[in-house]
Amino acid sequence: MFVLLQIYPPEAAAEDGSDDNCCLDVLAVDPSEVALECYLAAYKRRYRAACQAFDAWDDQVGDWGPEHSHTHRQLLDRYQVYGSLITGTRFKILECRDRRAPTPARAA
Repeated sequence: MFVLLQIYPPEAAAEDGSDDNCCLDVLAVDPSEVALECYLAAYKRRYRAACQAFDAWDDQVGDWGPEHSHTHRQLLDRYQVYGSLITGTRFKILECRDRRAPTPARAA
């Protein structure tokens, strides 16, 4: 199994440390590394375009507000991407160490 990660730059973390686990998203998991590479090639183009669109819209003068959230959601939908739109985000495909199929979680 392979996993595709979206890794945000360090400046994406909150200055107060309140979101220590903020800086990556798992985008996809697949038994084929080649399939993830193909997916990533298309995804990366869309993601970069979405970041450019957001950066062009955001004047970065004020704090994040409702209009930022609205525009962010619209761009995620339009470009079919996930997560935060941060220029400098990297992507990485890693092989999972445990090759066993996951077991379904049981209700407690």
